[in-house]
Amino acid sequence: MVTQGDPEGIGPELLLRLGDAGALRTGDRVVADGERLAGLARALGTPWAARGHEAVAPLVDDVRGGQVAALVRGVDLVLAQPGAALVTAPIDKAACKAEGFAFPGHTEYLAHRAGVDEFAMLMIGPKLRVVPVTIHVPLRAVPELLTPAAIVRCGKLLAHTLLHHLGLPAPRIGVLGLNPHAGERGLLGDEEQRVIGPAIAELTAWAAAEALQCNFVGPLAADSAFVTHLEGGLDGLLAMYHDQGLGPFKLLHMRDGVNMTLGLPFTRTSPDHGTARDIAGRGVADPSSMLAAVALARGHVP
Repeated sequence: MVTQGDPEGIGPELLLRLGDAGALRTGDRVVADGERLAGLARALGTPWAARGHEAVAPLVDDVRGGQVAALVRGVDLVLAQPGAALVTAPIDKAACKAEGFAFPGHTEYLAHRAGVDEFAMLMIGPKLRVVPVTIHVPLRAVPELLTPAAIVRCGKLLAHTLLHHLGLPAPRIGVLGLNPHAGERGLLGDEEQRVIGPAIAELTAWAAAEALQCNFVGPLAADSAFVTHLEGGLDGLLAMYHDQGLGPFKLLHMRDGVNMTLGLPFTRTSPDHGTARDIAGRGVADPSSMLAAVALARGHVP
């Protein structure tokens, strides 16, 4: 299942790109405004847009009413079909709120619909894999929300994914500190000692009890841990807040990174960029991340 995302953004254009690239198959469902999609193909007037629409049109599950309606329909479909996967084009969060959407983003809504409390957002690219422990919250709220339980939850989900979905035999997971230089032994903050260190100890005990070949290391200074991961010294990172993890990730993987939701009863992926309303409808959007999201989703469908 593929949802159109924000119809005012590049989501519909990315659907046409998927069709033109041959990334869609018989049996896939594209949840979108079919009339709007046809209009976009005509307006672009390019051979690739025409080919893309020809491939997409037979797969369209026609939904009017915007991005929230398309998302709701997409989740309905994936929940009704065991083994299916969901790929979501980017949504505009402010516009969603105006449409009555009561969630800060895709991830929280999907977890609500699936009825799960244990979930996380994995940013995955060819070189980096990052899970932020806190996601769509103001930076001032992070210290309060950053608990050992939250870190342990995300660490277990990342370990499970590295071991069982990506097939790494003995993953090494770095756990970042919250403060500069991981707190400098309490000089620059004590969250590393009070919160993060105990969480790492609990994760280490859990891995030993479960006989998992998984090593958790940290707290690590965030300004150097990404280099260690990039050079192969780590297989994944737990970031303490959104931009701590996603800033470096998008610097390297803006065009080929994928957002994957962990903990759901179905596979969900999404491109790692936004709606790009400023270039929508011009035919210049880079489809690489959307293509990667579809490819990753197919790798997790039985």
